[in-house]
Amino acid sequence: MVKWRGKSCDRLLAVILEANELKTIPRMGWRVRGVTGGESVAEHSYAVALICMILAERIDEPVDREKLLMIALLHDLPEHMLGDIHSPAAAFLGERSKEEAELRILERLFEGIEEGPRYIELWKEFADRSSVEGRLVRAVDKLEMFTQAYQYESAGNRMLEDFWGWEGNMKDFGFDEVRRLYDELTRLRESDKEND
Repeated sequence: MVKWRGKSCDRLLAVILEANELKTIPRMGWRVRGVTGGESVAEHSYAVALICMILAERIDEPVDREKLLMIALLHDLPEHMLGDIHSPAAAFLGERSKEEAELRILERLFEGIEEGPRYIELWKEFADRSSVEGRLVRAVDKLEMFTQAYQYESAGNRMLEDFWGWEGNMKDFGFDEVRRLYDELTRLRESDKEND
């Protein structure tokens, strides 16, 4: 038994309850740019997993789909406690400091869970970009952000230009298919601007 919000409960149930908190954590990049009712971290993670599933067989390297989907589901899990730190704020922390905090959160979350060490190692592959699956989730994480930005712009939000111009948002685009989809998305966006 462990404590969750002051109440004793089963350790595995506590993990599930904490993970469910992702449904209430907003994606801050959208919020600070005036998007009302923007997506939660859980909604983003679902979209990343779905896109990963679709792209798994469309890249040039062999991909372990189960591992890919597990990494996609785990990649933002530490945000249940840390919150979503948008890029300008994260730049002050530094990628390494943020990832060290995220690792400590996961270690605490999965302590005493039989599969915990495996989940932590999979998350590290995302953080370290040490496997094709980890790198693909990194790339899709950014691609999904761009698709969401496009959808918000299509709905009328005009405060998202800096998402498109910041080079840090494209540093993990190491897959031709991800880059192709991004290029197609920017083509659609430019077409929309011409027709406005």
